[in-house]
Amino acid sequence: MNDDKNLDDLRRRRVENFKVQIPDEEFVPEKEPPVLNSHSDPEAARRATNQAERQAMRKAERAHKRRNREKRGKNKLFFRLVWLVMVLFVGFALAQYAVTGINDMLAIGREKVGVTVEIPKNASTEQIADALHTAGVIQRPDFFKLYSKLTKADGHYNNGTYKIDTSMDYEAIINNLQSNANRVDIVKITFPEGTNAPEVAQLLQDNGVCSKDEALAYINSNQLDEKYDFLKGLTGERYYRMEGYLFPDTYDFFKDEAPENAISKLVSNCNKKLTKEVRDQIAASGMTTDEVMTLASMIQAEAADEEDMYVISSVFHNRLNSDGTDGLLRLQSDPTMYYPYRTKAAVPEDIRDTYSSKYNTYEIQGLPAGPICNPGSKAIDAALNPKDTKYYYFCHDAERNAYYARTLDEHQANLRKAGLR
Repeated sequence: MNDDKNLDDLRRRRVENFKVQIPDEEFVPEKEPPVLNSHSDPEAARRATNQAERQAMRKAERAHKRRNREKRGKNKLFFRLVWLVMVLFVGFALAQYAVTGINDMLAIGREKVGVTVEIPKNASTEQIADALHTAGVIQRPDFFKLYSKLTKADGHYNNGTYKIDTSMDYEAIINNLQSNANRVDIVKITFPEGTNAPEVAQLLQDNGVCSKDEALAYINSNQLDEKYDFLKGLTGERYYRMEGYLFPDTYDFFKDEAPENAISKLVSNCNKKLTKEVRDQIAASGMTTDEVMTLASMIQAEAADEEDMYVISSVFHNRLNSDGTDGLLRLQSDPTMYYPYRTKAAVPEDIRDTYSSKYNTYEIQGLPAGPICNPGSKAIDAALNPKDTKYYYFCHDAERNAYYARTLDEHQANLRKAGLR
């Protein structure tokens, strides 16, 4: 019995003193994943799972943001480099544009050569720039257009053919194209004494100055009335308002010139020819300026030469100052019969047989409503200073020899002598 008891005590002490000889540092207790079993709390397990998922998502999000920051940094550097290259490129291009444009504007490096440039009528700045470029005056039409716009030169250019020096800068070129100083498309036209308004207009058209219709329209206007007192007082039913004041002379015109400029030259010259001395004579004559110019136009149209002018003037004055017997107040001047046509043959065929001019001095008494042509200085002087005669009639033969008469019988005899009867 005692032996058995001692044996049990020995076993118990061995069990109590048993120890596994494993180093503490090598022993790592294994974490057991939460396992749902019949003894676990389901709600606690769900919360644990959700928390783990959130932690994983936050970790992934932080990693994503870190990659994005790294990527943005790299992209920013790349775009900065691209932007810098673009700025440098644009800056270089603008600098080159400015330098070449300014050089062209200042005519730097252009040789001095005289060229002819044709500027069309109503040309735009673009057309002008192209014409200058084609002629070799400028190298940069785009820069010229820009300069023209900035200096407000657009719309102020003249048309015509210009002589331009290629060494001119933009300012000098524009100044030349805004004046007529260097134009070479000049035409010289001589208007003979006695030329009438339609013939003046036709000569302007034939020489490329302006159209006949444009010229006649301006001749019929009152655009110059305020400038010239002798036009302001015009009255009566006139065929052409400025007829008689388009002074016959030789003039320089430009091709495609404005009709107002062309006609103004003739009227301005007439104003100069009507000097103070002439105007004082007109005032002393008892006639108006228009009456003197009308009488002068008839003298111009009738006379064979200057001497003849003063005798014919005496015939008209004698009739105007007569008592009117024997129809002497009718001046009976042939050139008035078909005005504004020269002859009956010049009258349009459809009205020729019935045509009668309002100026026909065979039908009206005294002077017609206005001049029948544009007289020269001698005819005007003859109208103011008629020769002292007793003649009331005159005629001319085919060689323009003059015959004068005091009575109708003498005149009939002269007509036979002249071969007119």
